[in-house]
Amino acid sequence: MKKKLYPALLATTITTTIFLSGCSGTTIQYTDPDAVDTTSLNFSSTDLQTTAKKMVDSLLTSPRIMKITQKSTPIIWVQTVENNTNEHIDTQSITNIISTELLNSGKFNFVDMSKVTAVKDQMQYQHYSGMVAQDKAVKIGQQVGAEYMLYGDISSISARNNYQQSQYFQITLKLMDLKSGLMVWQGQKQIRKIAEKSYFGW
Repeated sequence: MKKKLYPALLATTITTTIFLSGCSGTTIQYTDPDAVDTTSLNFSSTDLQTTAKKMVDSLLTSPRIMKITQKSTPIIWVQTVENNTNEHIDTQSITNIISTELLNSGKFNFVDMSKVTAVKDQMQYQHYSGMVAQDKAVKIGQQVGAEYMLYGDISSISARNNYQQSQYFQITLKLMDLKSGLMVWQGQKQIRKIAEKSYFGW
């Protein structure tokens, strides 16, 4: 019986060794988040960063916006950028970067509409739960409203032939005066990527 066990034990040892060797081939390392990402034709981290920077720079240097921000600090509501492409794009990340850059510029104040329900719940708790001293509760009806709305979308066009594959993205942002309904600024950025067909195909 012992002689029959040895081949099975040897096969198990070899299989385990191969498995462990395959696992040990994976390495993880940190890279510069600002480095250019050329791993695919999809909307990448580089596209996200360059888009946000261009849009913010365009908005802040617009003569009309500079005139508005010289007189006051406008209150903005930033709507999540819409994804009109056929691929998954984390448009919330783009929206967050743009909001952060604009807020840190000191030129704008923001209202966060995504937390309206949470704020309402907290206000109701303070005033109607009986758990909070009323002289310490935040007064209802004291919030300020947004004066402008920043919104936009991402669209794309794909093309392919026997030798190349291309991906085109267009990102558009608009700033609307909520009182008048007039659009006071619009910015666009175009991105086009090309992939050459390799010996092994796409």
